[in-house]
Amino acid sequence: MGYKFKEGISRRQKLFFPESIEEYLSDTHLAKLVLSMVSKLNLDKIIEKFSKTGQRAYSPVILLSILFYGYAIGIRSSRKLSKACEERIDFMYLSANLKPSYKTISEFRKNNLSEISELFQEIVLIGIKLGLAKLGEIKVSVDGTKIRANASVKYSKDEEGLKKLLSDVKEKVTQILSEAEEIDSAEDKSYGSKRGDELPKELEKAKKRKEQIEKAISDLKEEKEKLRNEVIRERKREGKTENLPKKEEKKINNKKINITDKDANLMKERAGSIKPNYNCQASVDEANQFILACDVTQECNDKHQLIPMLNLTERIILGRIQALKADSGYYSGENLLKLSEKQEMLLLIDDPYKKRLNNENFKYEKLNFKYNEETDSYTCPEGKILRMVSLNKDKKIYKGEHCKECRVSSKCCNNKSKVRKIIRYKHEEYVEANRSRLLTESNKEEYKKRMHTVEPVFGNIKHNTGFRQFSLRGFLKVFGEFNIMCIGHNLKKIFSYCIKNNVNYSECSV
Repeated sequence: MGYKFKEGISRRQKLFFPESIEEYLSDTHLAKLVLSMVSKLNLDKIIEKFSKTGQRAYSPVILLSILFYGYAIGIRSSRKLSKACEERIDFMYLSANLKPSYKTISEFRKNNLSEISELFQEIVLIGIKLGLAKLGEIKVSVDGTKIRANASVKYSKDEEGLKKLLSDVKEKVTQILSEAEEIDSAEDKSYGSKRGDELPKELEKAKKRKEQIEKAISDLKEEKEKLRNEVIRERKREGKTENLPKKEEKKINNKKINITDKDANLMKERAGSIKPNYNCQASVDEANQFILACDVTQECNDKHQLIPMLNLTERIILGRIQALKADSGYYSGENLLKLSEKQEMLLLIDDPYKKRLNNENFKYEKLNFKYNEETDSYTCPEGKILRMVSLNKDKKIYKGEHCKECRVSSKCCNNKSKVRKIIRYKHEEYVEANRSRLLTESNKEEYKKRMHTVEPVFGNIKHNTGFRQFSLRGFLKVFGEFNIMCIGHNLKKIFSYCIKNNVNYSECSV
């Protein structure tokens, strides 16, 4: 007895009434939400860049839908996106069965990055209107992640390295020219005259590399001069001389630049290796892991990103934040001082030293000395008083009165005078207040939610969609590409929220 299987129609069967492309996708398909959302965005700035004459162009709605959907599901290559429009039903639906070339997709992305970045806010506001985040109850976690630049570490060089590389390339150019001349001479004898204006591919490549290196040397000199001037300005502000310490001078002289992407910076990755990277920032609402703001910086450190990310978030959502959480990478007294004016906001910035409080192993560290605001003095763990001996606009200095006869002076005093000294900076009270907030039981639980807010977002972007390296080069293009990636993430979050809560997204706009 033979097996019986279901049989479809013949693959060669011509349909008199073909099914619509839309019918191949369910009503709850992500592609349908993406097209619906893009259709509601204000694309006037992009449309204005198109010519009204000549051949008809692809609609920005189609190209944006392809890009946003592609980034959302992990397809970013313009060639792969073009191929998907020919082979995949979901992309055929988005493209209305048109087949834009990879060059069309690539050029559209490259030429409209600034305008696309402005659409991020519109999508965030649509998400808020749908209910993904509630104004007045927004609790955000800020974090950063390193994403690899489209550049090789071997082409990150200091000035001396660039000069050596330039010398090697010049030698290579000379060698290629010499070989070409010998070949021309031999061919002239064998075959007679030839045009002689053809450039060998190796020579074209070497000449282009030579130009890149010369440009990199020039850019690096400018950056070093700019950095030197910034350090001198900072020293003047602090009342110091213009003469840089050897350590600072060495740091400037050792600065490197990457030939292929001069804006990329060498950064230490999680695995410990040092590669050209960009530091990508995100501000994420904890209710639905919805990205409210994103940015890219060339700085390895997160400390200087906290205040800009807070301001950017409030500017995008057109409202205030109820709570702000960040890990110890954003911790600094200066940040806490600047944030002190946000009294209505719950502020939880992880203190890297909080575990040392009331810890016997760190008994004689500064944070275990009690400050008395009324008497403007400190009390050490042994009960002895430290009084103020010096004062200026940024700090106060306190010294112990009975340190020399104290039984633990060798453990507590690290100077020859055997007198304990404590410096209290102008932002110290905000550091202490933040530490106290973190150590309450309710805020300990509140801060733990951060781990389930922003870190899964970067996990999704890097692991699920495979976005571990930028396709584009240069700071502005990299920012634009990260922005598209965050838009893709947010569209998936809107889609999941609408399906889960039976929300009709098709009627919602900004």
